[in-house]
Amino acid sequence: MAHLTESSARRKRAPGGAQELPSARAAARSARAAKNGIDTAEVHERIWSAIVDHSLPPETRLVESELCEIFGIGRTRMRQVLQQLAHERVVTLMRNRGAMVSKPSVREAREVFAARRLIEAGIVETHLKSATPKDVKRLQEHVAREEEAWRGNDRRAILKLSGEFHLLLAEAAGNSILLEMLRDLVSRSSLIIAVYQPPGASPCPPDAHRELTAMLERRERSAIRLMIQHLNHVFADLMLEDRNGGGIDLKTVFGAWQ
Repeated sequence: MAHLTESSARRKRAPGGAQELPSARAAARSARAAKNGIDTAEVHERIWSAIVDHSLPPETRLVESELCEIFGIGRTRMRQVLQQLAHERVVTLMRNRGAMVSKPSVREAREVFAARRLIEAGIVETHLKSATPKDVKRLQEHVAREEEAWRGNDRRAILKLSGEFHLLLAEAAGNSILLEMLRDLVSRSSLIIAVYQPPGASPCPPDAHRELTAMLERRERSAIRLMIQHLNHVFADLMLEDRNGGGIDLKTVFGAWQ
């Protein structure tokens, strides 16, 4: 027992010794994070944006230790970021293998949009029958926010707001089961669009939502056909081909943080 105590004391005293390196690195990361004012929300935003703008293709390995070094935060906070990204279906966490950028299959993309066409046609039909002026006003105000995001070229906001437009329609229809189903489908669609849409293409033009809202206000049944055409257009713009992220260097992608 005395031998173990002395050995432990020697490890603790050893300046620059191997036992102190992990804590030294952690302290350095914490100091760098404090200096740069980095928080987990900002790291989350950078990784999410890198996925959306195609800097990190599907199946890119997100090595925790490298990300900690790049962003200057500890493992606990980085795991929180990766868990949030996994909750958003953008990242897949694998036991004993770490994290990687999720890769929805081409088949999944086709099935998700096929399901959306069926569900959202029914949602629009219900909306035409039961929507109130207040419901239409909410849609109009939402489209205004979409257009503002477009003018600011805020791709993440565009993608988020375009999905929320469809959820607002479902909420107004008043069917909680359909709304829950659509929430899952919209979440999957956002990743599919982020992964498979060509760089520079727009996720979901606000003018289509503006036209659809105008038809709903006039209670035109042609709004059902327009919704299906709108979803077909978004799907047709996807570049459904395999992209391998095996050779991506994380430090190159996030080099500005070092």
